[in-house]
Amino acid sequence: MRPEIFEMFPGLRGRVEWTTLGEYPTPVERLAGVCASEGLDALYIKRDDLSSPFYGGNKVRKLEFVLADARAGGHQQLITFGAVGSNHVLATVVHGERLGMRTIAVLMPQPNAAYVRKNLLLDHVHGASFVITGSPLAQPVGLVKAMVQGFDRGTGKLPYVIPPGGSNVLGTLGYVDAALELKRQVDGGLLPEPEFLFVTYGSGSTAAGLILGTALAGLRTQVVSVRVVDKVACNRYLLARHVNAAAGFINRYGEGGVARAVHPRDLFLMDDFSGPTYAKFTPEGMAAVSLADSCDGIKLEGTYTGKTFAGALAFLRGHGLGHRPALFWNTYNSADLTGEIKDLDYHVLPPELHRYFEEPTQD
Repeated sequence: MRPEIFEMFPGLRGRVEWTTLGEYPTPVERLAGVCASEGLDALYIKRDDLSSPFYGGNKVRKLEFVLADARAGGHQQLITFGAVGSNHVLATVVHGERLGMRTIAVLMPQPNAAYVRKNLLLDHVHGASFVITGSPLAQPVGLVKAMVQGFDRGTGKLPYVIPPGGSNVLGTLGYVDAALELKRQVDGGLLPEPEFLFVTYGSGSTAAGLILGTALAGLRTQVVSVRVVDKVACNRYLLARHVNAAAGFINRYGEGGVARAVHPRDLFLMDDFSGPTYAKFTPEGMAAVSLADSCDGIKLEGTYTGKTFAGALAFLRGHGLGHRPALFWNTYNSADLTGEIKDLDYHVLPPELHRYFEEPTQD
């Protein structure tokens, strides 16, 4: 199925590249167990964890636009960025490999966790190479090293650079389209129109695309972005910039685009659930992970989706809104790839990464 955004804005067809990576529409379900446990009436989940059997989650919709653009430019090497356990990095590695492209991952430290070990080994299995930096401030140096490593002397072509989280205009378009998919599911009676939509706010384009897309779809839904990254990289001003960049692009090239800019003060951002630092698990987040699993068999994690789900529950209970229809957008991956690394020794990784297998995890 081609993106619905091309139907709404036909001018984008000849300007924006796209390729199929996922399986849509992703399901929507009522969280019956959580509703019964928490005294809620109509809390639903959007199952983007099921977006691909190869590796799901929210990155797939972004990469359908971003990787298509890379392929159209003749690139065989990709560079992207993230913490050592980055789900975005792994998604790029897996889906880039499917399209015949190799990923160089520029990585920075993070608190240790079991998923960090799993993701690093899966990165290796799917052909990634690594440039390891000591902090976010060192990532520009890491980019230079990755550029040198990935330079194709035969063609003179540099690698295609994908920003952290795949968050640029193309990535945002993936979630504008997701909101149009949601509108079709609402119109089809699969769920009531949500009054609130809770989504993780990390690198920004998932939340930005849903904010812009729900408005374009005519949904009256209030998107509630739950911050999971430090404020310097995750705030209302940066989120508004993502929304407005995509709106400007649609209005410029979409033939009759009517996307409206937003002001930072108009955005609904929850700031209370990120924890002391990026990827540090919180008691509230891990309680939400446990609740989703025990009540409805939904697998979340402690860095992003657990904190977001905790924020959603606190908001609905704290404001007496448990009877209102609401939607939690699951951005995690639920495809189980652990069989691919069952017998893999971590010593295949660069020595700088071995400590994540030798030091305790926070799980």
